[in-house]
Amino acid sequence: MVAWCHKAIRAGFLLVWFIGLLSGCASSQGLHSDRLQAILQQEESRFADAPSSTGNPARPNAPALGLYLKPTGFLHREFEWTRRDRETVLAWSKGLQLGPGSRSAGFVPLSSLKGDNLTELRTSAARHGVDWVLIFDGAAAVDRYNNYKAALLYWTILGAYLADGTHSDALCVMNATLWDVKTGARLFEQEAEGVTKKVGPAALVDDGEEIERARAAAMETLLQRLTDQFSTFAGTRR
Repeated sequence: MVAWCHKAIRAGFLLVWFIGLLSGCASSQGLHSDRLQAILQQEESRFADAPSSTGNPARPNAPALGLYLKPTGFLHREFEWTRRDRETVLAWSKGLQLGPGSRSAGFVPLSSLKGDNLTELRTSAARHGVDWVLIFDGAAAVDRYNNYKAALLYWTILGAYLADGTHSDALCVMNATLWDVKTGARLFEQEAEGVTKKVGPAALVDDGEEIERARAAAMETLLQRLTDQFSTFAGTRR
């Protein structure tokens, strides 16, 4: 009797799991870049706590570029920076050509910040000899849904490991804004998107992996656009 009860409970759990599997992600909800962009715009409005100055600030003779990855572990945006992100951005900054004597000052130390806003970041950047600070931000979303194979084969349990009935589409929106540390002027901004799609068995499709792939694609595009932007920007301000 005890063994039978255990089997019944296990079967009940499996039934609940498969019902949730089929109903929870049965149809595509789509990926909406405008929603992610709205999140980034809302966050920038909060972060830039004072209106940026207007005008065209003077270019330093040998500008020092500081880097900052804006904390993203909130607002339910499926996005957090990784050590690989930091290494990629830092390596990229070392190769920038901003003019004779210019340099990448690396990341503005988080330990020196007393608040999460642009005013505090500029103050900290100035203490470390930074002239321009490049701020990165990002948000991501995933759309997981099933196709007809899920309804036909997932009920067999083994089908969840063998049938390619689950889709995982990921979108990452990433942006970077260059600010003048001394005046608080916004000098320019760039944005990029990365999209990935994967189809496979439900038990083997990992949404987190798809978000990582989308982030890597967005980062690659964004850094290339920033390279071109910096080249143009440095040339027009000599």
